Amino acid sequence: MGNERFKVEFDVHYYEVNPREEATSLTILHYLEDAAIAHSESVGYGVGRLKSEKRAWILNRWHLQIKRYPVYGEKVIIETWPSNFERFYATREFLIKDNHQKVIGQATSLWIFINTETKRPLRIGPEFLDAYGLESFRALEDPFDPLNVVSEDEGSSGSGQAFLVRRSDIDTNGHVNNANYLQWMLEVIPEEIYQNHHLAALEIIYKKETTYGSSIRSRCYFKGLKQTNPEYGHVIHDESGQELAIARTVWN
Repeated sequence: MGNERFKVEFDVHYYEVNPREEATSLTILHYLEDAAIAHSESVGYGVGRLKSEKRAWILNRWHLQIKRYPVYGEKVIIETWPSNFERFYATREFLIKDNHQKVIGQATSLWIFINTETKRPLRIGPEFLDAYGLESFRALEDPFDPLNVVSEDEGSSGSGQAFLVRRSDIDTNGHVNNANYLQWMLEVIPEEIYQNHHLAALEIIYKKETTYGSSIRSRCYFKGLKQTNPEYGHVIHDESGQELAIARTVWN
């Protein structure tokens, strides 16, 4: 049984940074997802094998906290490990470190194991525990309780914008890549907040898949907290009004 944390090193490229030459939050999510995929490949349960067996891991939740964003040319080390397998759910942890092994961010995530034909959850077999091992330490202590992003008094207020799902948004499963939901959420953050603050914490719940050509709407709601650390609730829904994803962002 494996029990070591899996490590992947990334170089921050020019096309992955913002005008301040810092890696974007979207870039960080891509690093985390790539690290998880690389870990699965290393233990023999990569995307290709699972796809041939009509099985897949579907991301259900992210909780990410960032102390400092790495900059252009910097090396970033992602450490990842599973902390729990329970029925058809798996919890995966991440530490984001700089080249001096200092932790600059951490994340936890919840994944659902499914049959890709029936779209129904599958029980996680003991072979996965044997392949991956477990480390019970949590990078972030999060029980994954329900996420309330819009209070009743906010109603339908908040800024919003409509988008069409592009070909470039689609992943290997034929649906929108998880990280792209964050991109839609950030597009409706007020410009003053986006330009003068950092995204310090992010929680996302993915509720329903969407595909190429679909029309979606992204809305954000100011949560009324102190201006030094403004907080926003986010909702992405389709044309029928059904929620595709909800989120909470905190800025400093």
